[in-house]
Amino acid sequence: MLRRTFQHIPGVGPWREKDLWARGIATWDDFPADGAGVGISKKKDAQARNRIDEARTALAARDLWGLAKLLPPREHWRLYGEFSEQAVFFDIETDGVTNLRPTVVSLLDRTGLRVFIDGRNMEQLPAALAESPIWVTFNGSCFDVPVLERTFTLKKPAAHLDLRFLCRRIKQPGGLKEIEDRLGLGRPPHLRGVNGWDAVILWRAYLRTGDVEALRFLVEYNLYDAINLRTLMDTVYNKASELLVLDEEPRRPVFERGDVLYDVSRLVLELGPTKRDLSVLERLRAQDRQLNEG
Repeated sequence: MLRRTFQHIPGVGPWREKDLWARGIATWDDFPADGAGVGISKKKDAQARNRIDEARTALAARDLWGLAKLLPPREHWRLYGEFSEQAVFFDIETDGVTNLRPTVVSLLDRTGLRVFIDGRNMEQLPAALAESPIWVTFNGSCFDVPVLERTFTLKKPAAHLDLRFLCRRIKQPGGLKEIEDRLGLGRPPHLRGVNGWDAVILWRAYLRTGDVEALRFLVEYNLYDAINLRTLMDTVYNKASELLVLDEEPRRPVFERGDVLYDVSRLVLELGPTKRDLSVLERLRAQDRQLNEG
């Protein structure tokens, strides 16, 4: 996909790029050399060749940051085909109050699944996100990232692929779970119908009573958000390429969540009560004894 991209050239947008493809200039290597013909115009071709050389050098060096700077942000999704192994897929839950704070954050990257929980290990999240220069979220540019930035100082990624807007480009509007269902990426039966406010209720139940089962359910729900983002990203990348009528563009294998379901079970079952949880239970038990004695 990147080698077919010409929108890093000043003055080349979607229409002119498609015109180049239609005239047989399908990749950087097809762009006419100096004196061998006209690609865009005699006036602009020298600049175009310079930009193509710059992009070719960056790609050969695996310089994701350099390529991201060349491309307009709306086309950053094209980086995913070459640099998918550097992506992190993440989703957050919050406490539901006015000044939202993250309560549970799940992420999936090349090392696997990780969960960050307020009061346990949430302070480690910024370092974990900084390991990946591509962020993939759903509505994260409007919600997840602003919430996190109110709590932490985050290192900006080279590219942030917000699937809410990428899905609109492939004619898939709506929320994440609605899109998942349309594309056949549904969740296990016990998680169907669970929503963001349910996540707030589960967190509050955990804080109030130390109920680890409520926390486990919340974490499992959040983990599926991160997992399904990877499957959705692969699907969106393929469909966006198809819409460009790039028949020869290799399609990405779509991630199968079965590859990580063991890790979901492990992470959920490993969650046990903390000292804070036990102190909450002791307080509630003491209150219960007082009520019974009264």
